[in-house]
Amino acid sequence: MLETIKEIFAASPVMAWSVVSVMFAMLVMAALWDKVAWWWLNTWMSFPLVGRISRLSKDLNRDSADNTWFKAEKALSRDYKKFIRIQNEHDFNEKIDYITKAGDNGRTSTPTWIFLLTALLVFVEAMGFSYVLAGWTIPGASESTQQYGALGIAFLISVILFAFTHFAGHELYKSNKIKHARREWAEDGRKHKFTTGTVPLARKQSIDDGQPNYTQLANRVGTHESYMITIATVVIVLIVAAGATYVRGQVLEKTLHQTVVGGQNQAEIGLSLNDDGLDMTVKGTDNPIMPDADLAQNQATKDKAMMDEINIDRHGGWGTFIILAFIFMFLQILGGLFGYRWGFAGSDSKAAFKSIGNGRYSTYADVRERYNEVADAAQAKLEALQQKLMERNADIGTEGMHTKNTFWKFMEMTRQEEARDRENQDKHTDRKSNKPDGVSIPASQEAITSPLTVDQALQQLDSLQDKDDKRSYIKSLPPSMQTEVKNALMLAKAEAEKASATQTQLDDELDKLL
Repeated sequence: MLETIKEIFAASPVMAWSVVSVMFAMLVMAALWDKVAWWWLNTWMSFPLVGRISRLSKDLNRDSADNTWFKAEKALSRDYKKFIRIQNEHDFNEKIDYITKAGDNGRTSTPTWIFLLTALLVFVEAMGFSYVLAGWTIPGASESTQQYGALGIAFLISVILFAFTHFAGHELYKSNKIKHARREWAEDGRKHKFTTGTVPLARKQSIDDGQPNYTQLANRVGTHESYMITIATVVIVLIVAAGATYVRGQVLEKTLHQTVVGGQNQAEIGLSLNDDGLDMTVKGTDNPIMPDADLAQNQATKDKAMMDEINIDRHGGWGTFIILAFIFMFLQILGGLFGYRWGFAGSDSKAAFKSIGNGRYSTYADVRERYNEVADAAQAKLEALQQKLMERNADIGTEGMHTKNTFWKFMEMTRQEEARDRENQDKHTDRKSNKPDGVSIPASQEAITSPLTVDQALQQLDSLQDKDDKRSYIKSLPPSMQTEVKNALMLAKAEAEKASATQTQLDDELDKLL
């Protein structure tokens, strides 16, 4: 594999380094995606000719839901709305309260570069002995196949070790939190309950304000320590370290044995030549053949030198393998420390951390500052779009059109729509929650448990598409509400017929005049 990479760089260095640069750029973009996306939106929005504003300015159609807005205006505003998390100060403080009570205040998720660094270190270490393992796991395979096999083995080993060490570190952190909470509980004389029940992020965090800190933590982190993953990780690391060192040692012994056998074969060849009576002297010189005793002594000297060299190689090789084993163990401990240093103990702390901007905002003032930054940029782009829309309407339009819409107005409209939607969902939930367990309440009685106004009933009726569904909904209302809804429908129908008749009469009169 390494030879193939070297050949690629030697044959086409420009292309090879271009691929490396692209991969490095992709890693940087993944790590800084929020900033890259924000930069790209503003850049592409004002790009000449083919940019977002240039294309949206060609659409002079009004919005079907609210004709005071152009479709282009709403489309641009939605693009910028993606960078704003709509939440009020209460919701933000609820997330902060959960993280604080879970003991995770000040912690963050594991940085992307830490993940990459840990994975790279483990992979490099795994590559060190994967070549040795490949020779035993794929016996008889070609050198190229063994290299690919070594790469695959290194990947498998690195993934397993990386996952186990990371989760072991996180398990130790979480168990340590529970251990300290239990110690505080014991020092407090066990006057209070250690836990009053699980408090998820969806519930009000003030529910256990009157409880001690250790109870609040146990409600969000848990009540029992666990070291199963840590024990399994230690066992796996020891097995891999011992096994890799053993296999490396066997390969070293095999290499040294081949060296000894090769030296002995050469010596036997030399002796056999002399035993055959071959005269190795050069005629005309005074170099006689050495006696057998001298030859034996000379061979013994060579054998001793070779054995000394083999012993040196053996001790040096085993020393190197032991050092590599310590390096391997240190890397696994480092992976566990990374898992202990970053991450959260609370069951929903990660979700809460993500909801407040992944650590970008420490206070609600930071949220407002970010909101104003996005809103100012969006308003500037919206004004540029509106100017282009007016210019295009002056060139090809047929009606006088003006717009004074702002991004803040769009956000206010969005909040109102979401508030109405949440209100409808809450009313539906309240109606469903009034049903006793295992008892089916008729629709008419269900409607009584949550009184509706005529306007709300008509709004719900308009949301239904099928006539049978509308009929069933009206029948599910109380008798008094049914009467009011029918009267309202009759009145609306009469007004519609009157308006239609007036419009028809006006059309007839215009036809006669024109």
